[in-house]
Amino acid sequence: MRKKFSLYNVKGFMLALGIITFIGCTSKKKEHKKADILVAQKTLKFEVKLKEQTQITFANTITESKNLNYFNFPYMYAGAGVAVGDINNDGLPDVFFVGNGVNNKLYLNKGDFKFLDISDSANIGGKEKPRWSSGVTMADVNADGFLDIYVCVSGPSPDKRNLLYINNGDETFTQDASKFGLDDAGYSNQATFFDFDRDGDLDMFLATYPPAEFQSSNAFYVEKQKSASMQESDQLYENIGGNKFENITQKAGVFNFGLSLNASVSDFNNDGWYDIYVSNDFNSPDFLYINQKDGTFKDGVKEYTNHTSNFGMGSDAADFNNDGWMDIMQADMMSSSNFGKKRNMSSMRPEYFHEAVELGLHHQYMRNSLQMNNGNSSFSDIAELAGVSNTDWSWSTLFADLNNDGWKDIFVTNGMRRSVNNKDYELKIAKAIESGQIAPSERYLLTKNMPVEPVSNKVFVNNGDLTFSEDKDPQGLSYFGFTHGAAYADLDLDGDLDMVINNLDRMSMVIENKIEDTHYLRVKLNGNHENTYGIGAKVRLVADGKSQYQEMMPSRGYLSSVEPIVHFGLGMVNEIDTLHIKWTSGKEQVYTNLKINQLVEVSEVESVKSDIALVPKKRIFFKEKYDSGLEFQHVENQFNDFDKQVLLPHQLSKFGPSLAIGDINGDGLDDLYVGGASGQEGKFFFQIGNGKFVEKGSKALLNDKWHEDTGATLFDVDGDGDLDLYVVSGGNEHEENSPFYQDRLYVNDGSGTFRKDIEALPVIGISGMSIEPYDYDNDGDLDLFVGGRLVPWDYPKSASSIILKNDNGTFLDVSNIVAPELQNIGLVTDMVWTDYNNDNRIDFILVGEWMPLTIFEQGKDGFEKKQLKTLENTEGWWYSITASDLDGDGDDDYVAGNLGLNYKYKATEKSPFEVYYADFDKNGSNDLALGYYENNTLYPVRGKQCSTEQIPTLKSKFKSYDAFAKASFFEVYSIKNTEDVLHKKANTFASSFFVNNGKGFFEEHRLPNMAQLSSINTIVIKDYNKDGVKDIIVAGNLFSSEVETPRNDAGSGFYMQGFLNDSGDYALNPIHNSGLKFNKDLKDLQPILIEGREFLVGVNNSGPLQIFEHLTQ
Repeated sequence: MRKKFSLYNVKGFMLALGIITFIGCTSKKKEHKKADILVAQKTLKFEVKLKEQTQITFANTITESKNLNYFNFPYMYAGAGVAVGDINNDGLPDVFFVGNGVNNKLYLNKGDFKFLDISDSANIGGKEKPRWSSGVTMADVNADGFLDIYVCVSGPSPDKRNLLYINNGDETFTQDASKFGLDDAGYSNQATFFDFDRDGDLDMFLATYPPAEFQSSNAFYVEKQKSASMQESDQLYENIGGNKFENITQKAGVFNFGLSLNASVSDFNNDGWYDIYVSNDFNSPDFLYINQKDGTFKDGVKEYTNHTSNFGMGSDAADFNNDGWMDIMQADMMSSSNFGKKRNMSSMRPEYFHEAVELGLHHQYMRNSLQMNNGNSSFSDIAELAGVSNTDWSWSTLFADLNNDGWKDIFVTNGMRRSVNNKDYELKIAKAIESGQIAPSERYLLTKNMPVEPVSNKVFVNNGDLTFSEDKDPQGLSYFGFTHGAAYADLDLDGDLDMVINNLDRMSMVIENKIEDTHYLRVKLNGNHENTYGIGAKVRLVADGKSQYQEMMPSRGYLSSVEPIVHFGLGMVNEIDTLHIKWTSGKEQVYTNLKINQLVEVSEVESVKSDIALVPKKRIFFKEKYDSGLEFQHVENQFNDFDKQVLLPHQLSKFGPSLAIGDINGDGLDDLYVGGASGQEGKFFFQIGNGKFVEKGSKALLNDKWHEDTGATLFDVDGDGDLDLYVVSGGNEHEENSPFYQDRLYVNDGSGTFRKDIEALPVIGISGMSIEPYDYDNDGDLDLFVGGRLVPWDYPKSASSIILKNDNGTFLDVSNIVAPELQNIGLVTDMVWTDYNNDNRIDFILVGEWMPLTIFEQGKDGFEKKQLKTLENTEGWWYSITASDLDGDGDDDYVAGNLGLNYKYKATEKSPFEVYYADFDKNGSNDLALGYYENNTLYPVRGKQCSTEQIPTLKSKFKSYDAFAKASFFEVYSIKNTEDVLHKKANTFASSFFVNNGKGFFEEHRLPNMAQLSSINTIVIKDYNKDGVKDIIVAGNLFSSEVETPRNDAGSGFYMQGFLNDSGDYALNPIHNSGLKFNKDLKDLQPILIEGREFLVGVNNSGPLQIFEHLTQ
């Protein structure tokens, strides 16, 4: 049973005396509103500058040959980077390109988008045989005030020693990597210079990509974590002074094995010390190295994230939602179109995926990740909600405010030089090799016939509400090609961010940002004598009461580094309230009343020690309690639902455990019951005072441990004044009508000792979940509603629900008499008893998968299903519903939890998510097929390989992946006689609250986007802040998705304070980082009183029981 119970907005800084310096001078659906954007122009406008103007002719052109091709060097098409910075201190940012086997090039910015190639005169490009350069970064390594250039060398180059070009201050450079101890000869990709130990100088982290078979076993990656050679690990070099660096990789705790394509360095936990996120390819796990403040790091990726991208490419770290916490964007290679997905991608191989997790590797999914920092040592991947999950074969991802509106947008580079993942060509090559048609020495010829498909880069505009809108045709960026490295800079000093990109087999590009009529502030940081560019400094700007936060860290994206200037877009704001800088030394300074549209230079020598919080601490409303004695670990039994139905969207056997709370032994204290999985007995926990609980076993429960406990309620069955226990049996492990689906009633003797009453219940063969007691017939005892969750092994066939009438402690199934329409009503997940129309007769509302909000109205002869126009098209995957008078008008309103908007599956009225269930291949068993819309055409969700496992005849019907990818749903599945087809659809996956306006009229309001991060399995409504208006807490996740669909794991429990707006309507103020951290597979959450204080208890599938205290401050 899912039991029901009824901005932070920055206004300025509290400035410490003596540290203020002045610069310049003084029935319709209502969706959650987007944030206010103070900008005159939301659209983007760019212009590619012609080479005739820029004089930039660099092209990263690769040469394929018998000795160098994809088959003997599969990293052939990984591209190279670009770095931007002012190398001669004339105020104009210059550009340095690196290439794969071509000469690197340095271009001096002469203004007005004119550049001069000074590579030869600068001693930096053309005098040595070209190496296979990958990444490049600019940093003042020797702290003389001039930017130096560090180049990573890898690939087929016989000499893989990295290069360090020391700036001589006269537009010439000296290559001196060996002298500095930075001539690393491993498989380097990208370097990041930063002060990891806060001793004032720049150290260096080096991301490496050692050779490995692309389809290596999981055991290989696990074993390599222990047995990697030094050259196969990422590297950390400590600056020991005197222009010398020392390799401290092992001592610092970052020795590893990873196919690293980028490292994003940031202070992710806001403790003042920089951490490292390493983006790794294939099943080599990502690393999140948390700085331990003692010269060492500890990997915390599995503790901080619930999953990551699989083929991690480039990454970036920035505060995209302006909450003061650094988030992470990681690129992967999932196509953005149905055709690309179906033609290029094979199955995720469930056995391989689950084996990886069992061996201790992380959950990884092939799509981009946007890890939103929750501010509590955890991230939530919100890429699906944000609309940035699928961007094709992507390389670089950059956060940058491209339209100067105060919100960071996202720029993604794209393109694989040859379509090596084209499944048809892949099979053709494999067949040719296996048959001996192509000799190993001639395989390189096959590359010439590989498909070539240029793609466009992508730009996403930040909407300010956790979502982004793709600018599908941004002027100047809509060309098709193959782009890898990218860097932003204000090349023409006009106050917006231009872009420089490094293409493969095509001329590199300089792209001017043509945004108009917006304001900005740029900040140049002059650090101490060992960190002259202030790398690692944190900058917070407040304008018009709104805050932005950035860290100075130029190495970012993919193989590249950006201009070392902090850029803030201001929209149409005309004055800056405060600018707060905190240096890595701990010193800081604050400026007020700054003029807009200028470059401000800030020097660390003017800073002082201070305790002002750069990111003000927010009030915590809830705190986890660990010493209660509620030690319970739910242990889910192993059952593979997909063996029964291959194309299920998720497992149906993992919806426990159940939870019930009440005073079981009559001592005035709340106790609780927690249900077990099949093979695990349920447990009672009795409160004994002092905030403690003690576990008590039960022989009756032990005897029934092979039932799956999916619902439970405590209520007085027999009117003797104590609480008895009803437990719902559910799951998907047994066939329909199995005795293991029989519910159980345990009668309390008053002291908390229970006996099973086998005579009290009728035979119940449904797999259920929801259970709600209510005296619907007003005869003085409590009756029951039991919801049918599913028909085992027959999804999505509708289940029946039942009403049990209490007849002196014996329950009679009266469904066919009082509510015959409950027969095959649907996949019910929850219900609520409610007098929705205020006629003084109790009604009830059901929710479920593929169901609308379904009202049963009580009349004189029982309950009748009502069709209300204002609840039409509410079909969804609803998991919870709660009734409460939210707006204080005397009737029940409703909060309903849905799948959420952060899932792979999308649903709208115009483009619903659909399911068809029929015997498509006429083999005597029904087949399950999910469908989704793209450009008004319905397509199968699953690809050719998975679909063929369900219906083998599809293999002969579609002889190629290309043919299957082009086929619509109805071309794949021939549906002629609709009478034999079960068809359902979902029109919305948004969680909402419904305001009851009386007489059957409801007004739907979507919950804020923060509450759409995952499925909502449970809802608590209570006036926590005692302002007279009810607040809402929602929580839940769905970890049981099939492996091609990232699990719904971004939920952490979300607290929303209710208030009445100026119109008197109920509204919600979302509280980010309230202290709740229910980020496991939470299935139920209920309030409980402990020593008179309010707590929340949550139970997790395959996880522990959690308890949080409400802090009354």
